[in-house]
Amino acid sequence: MAFIQPKFYPATIVRIMHNSLSIQSHFQLLLWLQGDFQEAIQHDVLICFSGTNGGDAYHYDIISAIPGIRNAKALREAVHELRKGIHQRWVTGSRHVTSASLSSKKNGNFDESILETELHEMKHILFHAIPDTRFKSDHLYILLRRDDSFTEHERKLFELLLPHVDAAVRKTEGLPIQEPEQVAAPNLINSLIKSGLSTREIEILEWVRSGKTNIEIGMILEISAFTVKNHLQRIFRKINVSNRAQAVGKLEELANNGNHEPSYKFG
Repeated sequence: MAFIQPKFYPATIVRIMHNSLSIQSHFQLLLWLQGDFQEAIQHDVLICFSGTNGGDAYHYDIISAIPGIRNAKALREAVHELRKGIHQRWVTGSRHVTSASLSSKKNGNFDESILETELHEMKHILFHAIPDTRFKSDHLYILLRRDDSFTEHERKLFELLLPHVDAAVRKTEGLPIQEPEQVAAPNLINSLIKSGLSTREIEILEWVRSGKTNIEIGMILEISAFTVKNHLQRIFRKINVSNRAQAVGKLEELANNGNHEPSYKFG
């Protein structure tokens, strides 16, 4: 087990682990990754693969707030070779967490065609896998980012947190039919998390910000409008507001008091 360097607060790590337990949907998974996890390990894209070792049948998911990434046809056609190359590198690398640069076409360890898709701005990669001995498969997880190489500290954090990522991913289905058009920037999500909101409550708040009614939110999330109302009452208490309009205003206030990062539109 990797040791955490003292420069990172243990309370944040515990909060990341604890919040992973409540994830129930793909959008909640994205919110979790954009929250404290993003603060721990900055990244632009997470790609995860699961399937039988050596087989061509597998499931993959792309989780990112960057517009167009998750639905890109060219990317879907490129991930097959990416999976094979990265998995082989992981196996030959003694199955250790690994990081590398993707900026050089001379790098023979990776299929550079992935950089000719919507991921062309990604320059650095961090990857590791969770072995599934019972079903003879490895659950492979890849983080990509545009700026700065991954540090040794981040590699250790990724190794520590990956079982929680794996458990959260396994609890969610594929991309939902409906999701908000945009998601709050990481600094705002972190503010909400530190206000005590769960990923479910942030998910509902995002739908409120998108202008959906309680009935509409209930239909999207497959819960009753009454349950949505109860969630909203708890949200209002936690962020100290009285109604939906004030809640949306509080979001804007928190965003303006943060790093002035824009919301991310989905593609």
